[in-house]
Parts: sequence; structure tokens; C-alpha cells
Amino acid sequence: MSESQELVDGIVETLRTRLLRALQSGAITRGDRLPSARDLEREFQVDHRVVLAAYRRLGDEGLVELRQRGGIYVAAHRGSSAVPPLPEGWVAGLFTQALAREIAGPELHEWLRRCTETLRLRAAAIASTSDQAYGLCRELRDDFGLESDVVLAEELSAEGAPPLPVRRADLLVTTEANADRVRRLGEELRKPVTVIELRPDLTVGEWALLLRRPVYAVVATAEFGRMLRRFFAEVPGVENLRVLVLGEDDLGTIPDGAPTYVTQSVRAQLAGVTLRGRILPAARTISTRSAREIFDFIVHSNIEALGRLGG
Repeated sequence: MSESQELVDGIVETLRTRLLRALQSGAITRGDRLPSARDLEREFQVDHRVVLAAYRRLGDEGLVELRQRGGIYVAAHRGSSAVPPLPEGWVAGLFTQALAREIAGPELHEWLRRCTETLRLRAAAIASTSDQAYGLCRELRDDFGLESDVVLAEELSAEGAPPLPVRRADLLVTTEANADRVRRLGEELRKPVTVIELRPDLTVGEWALLLRRPVYAVVATAEFGRMLRRFFAEVPGVENLRVLVLGEDDLGTIPDGAPTYVTQSVRAQLAGVTLRGRILPAARTISTRSAREIFDFIVHSNIEALGRLGG
């Protein structure tokens, strides 16, 4: 693969993720105009023709519409879902690659199931705050199919046995702030460790669009609120971020319909309580590189188990 092709592939991935998440959060809707290729030159530090090539790829996937001399728009697709279906070419390519490996089309779904569900794998999500840990648990469960437990970093004492969720976990997942500590623990327990990288486009994706107007974030701890403010400090419109701490601030101040991000830790505590704001979808924060590392672990573990079981 040429260097220019890799460059286009990277921009395609970033723009695709940004677009899909913005659709899910309601930051954009079908038919909205998107930044032009020239608008994105500075962000990606490439010639606008490279960005245009990436947009054309997204056009082939049915995600955007390139109008001659009219700009680039979110494609209007059929169906009621805000998110377009998988691109037909990608799905057909997957089946074709399977057939080249002597796996017939009707059998592919069973092979995929075996590669992800032969074992019942469990992860421990280790983070400094409950907001982070519960958020990681949600992503590990919903996006990767891993059973997961919350572990606060403060529970990892230097003396005594690690908490039960750590001892029974197949994979330890943590944030950069706790990387060294958890890696040492992983070596002691002979457990694999994944240190999560955040999606690099979080601050220039759907949040950059959302912060054009007031956005409310309801968090469980003031510490996580401060983390959010630091994370978005360089994003235009950060002054529109209104952080409310559960139990300390009045949630009744959230206006009707205002975009409102509620952490998973808070959601667990607010069961049955209705907020006036428009609740945003749960944030997907794990980067593609970290996602690949987790899927590598899942697939390797399951295929290894299949080998022991005789296929």
C-alpha cells in the first residue's frame, strides 16, 4: 500500500467515525452541509485533493453526497435509522474473502460467532473515577461483548490480594493515568493489559459541532468534570460546556431539549429519573488502535479455545 493511499485511508476513517457519531448525537442530520475539502486542509495538514479523495470514498459508501460545484452533504439514505447501513461493497468483500478461505457464505456467520463467543470472557475496567470506569465497562460490554466490572484505581492497594474483579478477569483494561500500575499488576497475575487510547477525533468531531451552543454534562464526580474541561480546553465553544455534578448541582437548571451528556455512572444512579434535556448517546471513546488490540485478544482467545476443543 502506498504512503498516499495510507494517508487517504486514515482520513476516511476519521471522517467516517466523526460523521456517524455526529449523526447519532444529533449534531448533524441528513442533508446537512459538511466542511469542504479546503476547510479541512489545515486540520489534516494535506492538500485539499487528498481530503476530496477521502470524501469520494465516503460517497461510494453512501455516507456523503458530493454535489458538483455545490459542496458536500450528509447523504439522505432510506430507512428510519439515523445511521446508514453497512456499505454493500464492504459486506460483499467480507464474504468473498471468507470463500477464498474455503468458508461458504452461509457458514460465515457461524465462524464469526465462534471467533467471538466460544469463550465467556471478562474484563476489569480500571480507572481513577467512577465516571471513567463505568464508561469503559459500557463500551467493553456493548461494543466488544465482554462482561466487565468496575474497579477504581484506589482499590489497588500495594499490600494484600487484588480485588476479586481483577483476579477473575481475563483482560485488564485501564487508562493512561494508571498504565504503569496496571501493567505491573498484569505481569504479577499473568494477565494481558490494554491501555486505552482515546479517539483522536473526539475534540474535532461531534463535540466540536455540539459545542456551538450550550451542552450540559452530568457527571458523578467533580474530578471527572475537571477532566472534561481540560480535555476540551482547546475546542472552540468550550465555554458552552456546562458541567453539573450529581448531588451537588441542580439538574433542574437544564433547559428543555438542551443537548445533555450523562455519564454511565450517573445513569446507574438516576434510574427512573427524567431529565429535561435531550440525552445524547453514550460516548464512544476507545480509539481504533485500542479497539483492534481488544478484538485481537478476543479472537485469539476464542480461536485458541476452538483448537483445544477440536474446532
